[in-house]
Formats: sequence, structure tokens, C-alpha cells
Amino acid sequence: METYAIKNLSFRYPETGIDVLKDITFSVNEGEFITVCGPSGCGKSTLLRHLKPDLSPHGVLSGEIFFEEKPISDLSHREQSSKIGFVMQSPENQIVTDKVWHELAFGLESLGYDNNTIRKRVAETASFFGIQNYFEKSVLELSGGQKQILNLASIMAMQPSVLILDEPTSQLDPIAASEFLHCVSRINHELGTTVIITEHRLDEVLPLSDRVLVIENNGISAFDSPQKVGKILKEKDSKTFLSMPAPMQIWQAVTENDNTDCPVTVPSGKKWLSEYAKSHKMYELKPESIQKHSDKEAVSLNDIWFRYEKSGADVLKGLSLKIYQGNLWLYSAVTEWENQPLCQLSVHLTSHTEAKLKSLRLTKILLTRS
Repeated sequence: METYAIKNLSFRYPETGIDVLKDITFSVNEGEFITVCGPSGCGKSTLLRHLKPDLSPHGVLSGEIFFEEKPISDLSHREQSSKIGFVMQSPENQIVTDKVWHELAFGLESLGYDNNTIRKRVAETASFFGIQNYFEKSVLELSGGQKQILNLASIMAMQPSVLILDEPTSQLDPIAASEFLHCVSRINHELGTTVIITEHRLDEVLPLSDRVLVIENNGISAFDSPQKVGKILKEKDSKTFLSMPAPMQIWQAVTENDNTDCPVTVPSGKKWLSEYAKSHKMYELKPESIQKHSDKEAVSLNDIWFRYEKSGADVLKGLSLKIYQGNLWLYSAVTEWENQPLCQLSVHLTSHTEAKLKSLRLTKILLTRS
């Protein structure tokens, strides 16, 4: 069954005279994982908001949208809330209560479920998303990644048939983003929920996708499997191809009239490259010279411990490091519980050492035909 059928959809914002979406036609089948991508300002978010009428922007709309084989405008507010889940970009914008457990229950309370059903659903959802450890905490104590997981969990507690996500990892660090996308993948595979997502981390989300919808110049440029979309964008010499995963870009750079499938993941890229190397000459990479750092220490830290509350857990545990003058210092941590004090420390160090970033080089490896 088709979850969505969009026919000849066009839209413009008031008094602009410019169509943000032009003659958009496509369908989404039940249980599919669809990724919507394209350059900034192409209409991705506008399209997704039209898939849930309560969030549709004001403007001039033409065309038809069907949800589960009936006009989407016929859905009641209750049907929209229970059947169509929507996760926005900012983790802060969707949280409406003060406690984690209450946030999980809020949607179910609004739909009028009885207490036993609410307790059961909240317990199941907390277990599925692994948020038991902060179940009783205030939402103000959560990191950005935890808040976005909470947003996702509170929506899934209502058991929607469709989950729509509008760049949900745009404000998350790489580790939190990977964990979030893993949760979305589990929802699709284990619960059979239809997923429609816009995302800029295409190297992580494309391998999860059944089909990819590419929007360019306010219309559909390609809509097919990730492998076929890669070929289509290559043939069109599309700039959107520059945002595709590295295996796809390497494949595009070295192949001409190649009938092989476009690799999407690193394993498929290695397999294709191994086959490619059998009939083409490979060149060794020249070693890169690395400039030695200054021997003069700017800051030295030795055995630093930190906690926010007297009875709380240690956030920094025995941190020791040396920072040399003229160096660029990068840090990474698993969650924002650890990132925050390090972030404050890095700002302090930057203001005192006046470190300068002279150049940032991006090395692109291209394999050339012999």
C-alpha cells in the first residue's frame, strides 16, 4: 500500500511570485526508508511540512497529496498526531514538559489513552531507546543528543505509521548524530515504520535508504535507489553529487561509461575498487610531510577532575595534556556532558594563546587511468 502519493504538487510563499516546489510527483510505499536531499533552499523542508497538514506553511498550493489512499486534508487532528510523527531540527523546539517520563507520556495523554496503556507504552518506549538511566531527570539536565532522542521517543510512543524527520542531526555532534540515525534505522527495520528524512550526513543515511529523492531547481531531479541515483546525478553532472558519500565520488571520478553499480558504502567501495584495480594501474600515495610543533608549552594540565554537583558523577577524570604554541587543538567526547567543560576550557585557552589557523587542506585522492 502507498503511504503517500503526491501528484503535481506546486507551492509558493505569499507575495514572492516564485514557486518553491514545482510539479512534484512521487509516491512512498509502506515501510520504505526515503531520504530527501538537495542544495540548501531547494524546498526540502517545505515539502516535508506539507506531508503533515498541521505544519504546512501558508501560501499558494496546487496539486494533490494522498495519505493511505485518501486526501490528506481529510485527516483529523487526532489522526495526524497519532499516525504522522514529525521530528524537527532543534532539540529544544519540541519539548513541552519538565521531566523525561512526562515528555514520553504527554502525547499519549493528549490522545486520551487510559493510565494503564500510557504506563505500558512509556515503559516499552524507554526500554527500546535505552533512556532508563535518565528517566526521572529534568529535561534541562539532558544534552542536545539526549533531548533529540527524547523527542524521537515521545513521538514513537504514539506508534505512528510514518516518521518524518527534517534534518534531525543538524545540531548534534558526530557521535550523537550516529547514535540518533541508528535509532531511526531500528525504527524502520524492527517496527516497520515508514521513514522520510532530509539529512546532510549522506554518508551515514544513504546506506539506510531504500530510495533517494533529489530536489534541484525546485523540482525532482532523481528518485531511485542510492546506486541508481548516483549514476543519474553523474550523467547530469549535478552539483548535488559533490555531497554524496566518498565511495560514490571516487567511482564518479575514475569511471567512464562504466556499467558497474555505483558503490554507496565503504565495503562496497572497497569491493568495486579491488575489481577496478585488476584492469587498471594503481599509483602509490606520496608520503605527506608533517610540520613539527613548537617545543614551547602554552598550557599544561595535570590530573584535572571536575563535577557539576558535589554528589554528582565526575565529568572529567584525571585529565592531563600539554598544548604547544601555534597548534590547533581539537577535542572530542562521547556526549555533551563531557564536551561542555572542555569547550569552556578550549575557549579560555584560545583567548590566551592566540592560536592561528594558517591553512586547512583537504586532500582528495583520485585514481587515474593508466
